[in-house]
Amino acid sequence: MTRFTINCDGLYTVPEADLPRALQRLAALENMLEELTARQTDIPAELAQLKAAGKEKTVHYKELLGQKLLLNEMIALLERHGVRLGT
Repeated sequence: MTRFTINCDGLYTVPEADLPRALQRLAALENMLEELTARQTDIPAELAQLKAAGKEKTVHYKELLGQKLLLNEMIALLERHGVRLGT
């Protein structure tokens, strides 16, 4: 991965020549964060629907549980690096 940011005593800068590509990467990251936030809200609702229908033992239910765990780990990793969802 080509890194666009340069750490200057805790403050990050981007060389002007790389600014358009850095902005595209930032937009892609923001799009991903929006999707993570949406899935973080959607998955528990889907699990509740399946549970109400008595389908806790289905493959779909178990896959959603796995996705929920993976999503939580991804969000925790982002937060460890200072990325806060919803802010």
